[in-house]
Amino acid sequence: MVVVAVFLLLIAGSGMAQENVIKWKLQDQYAGSGPQAGVMTVPLMEWIHKATNGRLQITRYEPGALASVADTFDALKRGPLISPLCTRFLWRCHAGRQHRPGRSFGWTDARAQTLSLFQFGFYDLMRKVYAKHNLLYLVSFPMGDIYGIGTTKPVTKLADLKGKKIRAVGIYANYLKELGAAPTSIPYDEMYMALKMGTIDGYLASASALISGKLGEVIHHYLLPTTNSINCIWAVNMNSWNALPKDIRDLLDNAAPRVAVQIAANYSGYVENSKIEAIKKYKVEFHTLSDADQAEALKVAVPLWDAAATKTPECKQAVDIIKETNKYLGKMN
Repeated sequence: MVVVAVFLLLIAGSGMAQENVIKWKLQDQYAGSGPQAGVMTVPLMEWIHKATNGRLQITRYEPGALASVADTFDALKRGPLISPLCTRFLWRCHAGRQHRPGRSFGWTDARAQTLSLFQFGFYDLMRKVYAKHNLLYLVSFPMGDIYGIGTTKPVTKLADLKGKKIRAVGIYANYLKELGAAPTSIPYDEMYMALKMGTIDGYLASASALISGKLGEVIHHYLLPTTNSINCIWAVNMNSWNALPKDIRDLLDNAAPRVAVQIAANYSGYVENSKIEAIKKYKVEFHTLSDADQAEALKVAVPLWDAAATKTPECKQAVDIIKETNKYLGKMN
């Protein structure tokens, strides 16, 4: 499970230009050359600057420039930080650390995510969980990513996955193993050559990589629907949050969550455009599982959810919310 580490170190303004300027340093998980920084991180930074009339200013840094990505959550708890974290499906609950989602077929689109967040209580639940770690769960981006399985050879039904070597890690690897595939762990940056050389048969990740990573040159098929709809959040060290002037806290608390949803919609559009471009430029064929196979995929995924639900009471609440959402959408009985 990848945690999107966007560290924001809070420091006092120098007062040279404005006496009450507060400055944050933001370490992004995504490289500036990728789409996520430009489509999501930067727009929210700019909105905050404008909405606070320049009183809160954020400077973005590349991944690893300020702190280790692996240390994101613990560093966030320890120091005066804000960190956007990337969540997938539903947080992965383990060892009492409920900051990492990972539930196959939990959220297959932005609509399902948004329903869970704001209609069925996932947002409020997450705020309570993060507060236990001295963190404020500020905003959530229901990104609506197209996050499926790209393959070099045709895969149009679940049975076609059997024996296929698919690059996947964490909960994704467990999920693919249950479907009969052979999950393989290799560094993300090595996928292109591994696919080209036939070391692996496919990957489970965003369709945007077909364009941004040029995987469309070696991937010829992509299986839908989305197995995971990514959700990025911004979590704030509570001490840093409380140090902000009350009017800025009120502004961000009330308006920033809605702004994040609007920004996320732009990212969804970017990924959809990547799909269209992959079809036109690389002739990638997109296949959609039959209703029966989608039902079977969900059936396979639910035991993985239930295993996570045993970790903590909050994990069970989260899994129950995902189930309630899927029942509302007619995907579960």
